[in-house]
Amino acid sequence: MVKFDIVSGFLGAGKTTLVKKILHSLDTCEKIVLIENDFGEVNVDREILEFEGFEVYELSNGCVCCKLKGDFLYTLKQLLNQKIDRIIFEPSGIFIFGEILDVFRDPEIADKCTINSVITVIDALNFADNIQSHSAFFKSQILNASSLVISKAQFLDDKNLDPIVQELQLLNEKAPVLSKDWAKLTAQDTKALINRTSEFPLTFPSHFPDHNFDSVGLKTSKIISFSQLEGILEICKTGALGKVMRGKGILNSGSAFLEFNYVEGQYSIEETTDTQIGIVSFIGNGLKKEALTSFFALDN
Repeated sequence: MVKFDIVSGFLGAGKTTLVKKILHSLDTCEKIVLIENDFGEVNVDREILEFEGFEVYELSNGCVCCKLKGDFLYTLKQLLNQKIDRIIFEPSGIFIFGEILDVFRDPEIADKCTINSVITVIDALNFADNIQSHSAFFKSQILNASSLVISKAQFLDDKNLDPIVQELQLLNEKAPVLSKDWAKLTAQDTKALINRTSEFPLTFPSHFPDHNFDSVGLKTSKIISFSQLEGILEICKTGALGKVMRGKGILNSGSAFLEFNYVEGQYSIEETTDTQIGIVSFIGNGLKKEALTSFFALDN
């Protein structure tokens, strides 16, 4: 039986970083493939994971719990006809867990594959905003987890971190909460996450929220300096480009490739050797798509 592991979390929580840590900790004798689902038009995470040599199947421009459910079903069936041991699935940040049950009701899938572990990544810095503003998505991911992993915990002291841990434990009494600084995560820590099976059924929320998010994504060869990129992300913070909830990408600065991550007004920019392709993706509400695109598209 093929193991199916889900690594979920709201927009910008750090899912791909955790997936990479898990992949590097697993038995190399296992045949593992990844399915990457991005709500945006392009999939930045796929480019990074493929560059590291992992086999990745991409589902972009929608969520597998609604618009891309048929594509997901087809991809899964195709994979299960191959000789593989494990599938790791990283869904969109606005994924509804209950909807995955429809896929596993299909006998062609149920006979060959079982949901093994359900890991949900919780962004410590944006926990309060996520649980208030996006409660349906966020709570669905927490309630159905077999393990809860807090990201960015190193930026909070115990006084601010402990209430998050306590609230997570109230929402999901069965899932252990890992709040360790990710720089200190060991291979044993990540193996324990992926080997902790989900022993309770996934639940359906009483109300399915609409995926009323906008997205902008493109590949580009435009050269953008560190200061130019920083200026664009500062504009995102002002709201002049709409409510930008999540931005990520890799851009050529001329002297190096820069990877940026933007989450709810907080951002980082670092040099990267993960891939050498220009690609950007933004998700939010009321995005000024033409303005955003103009920053990154090649001049006519």
